[in-house]
Amino acid sequence: MASKSGDTVCATAHYIESMLMELRTMSQSNNCDMLTYLLEMAMIEASDIASGKTSVGRREILVTEEVSKPNAEELAALFMSGDLK
Repeated sequence: MASKSGDTVCATAHYIESMLMELRTMSQSNNCDMLTYLLEMAMIEASDIASGKTSVGRREILVTEEVSKPNAEELAALFMSGDLK
């Protein structure tokens, strides 16, 4: 089982990834090609962190079991409680 810290990092990365998707859609609809590309790269990074494929800073997060993506209500509750950093 992943640690609470690892769970928070994963949830935060999932939230960031979903926000980046919205920004990417806005950027793409306004033909901001370079900005769209950069947002896509950030989405990939957030996805890799959320899935445990990429280390965060100097810490490595190892996911030993399948981690489900939190839904919007869970993310909102984490954000409102201050646990989503």
